[in-house]
Amino acid sequence: MTFTGLPNLATPPLPDHTQLPCEDGSFVKNFQEHPQSVLLTATID
Repeated sequence: MTFTGLPNLATPPLPDHTQLPCEDGSFVKNFQEHPQSVLLTATID
């Protein structure tokens, strides 16, 4: 019996907080906000 080995399934490491961008210029959508505040901020956009 010949052992062929397992394929290399290693994934690259995920970025940490120092490698992620701190700003991208867009507003964050918070789905826990009250619907009225969503309407108010939608008029500003």
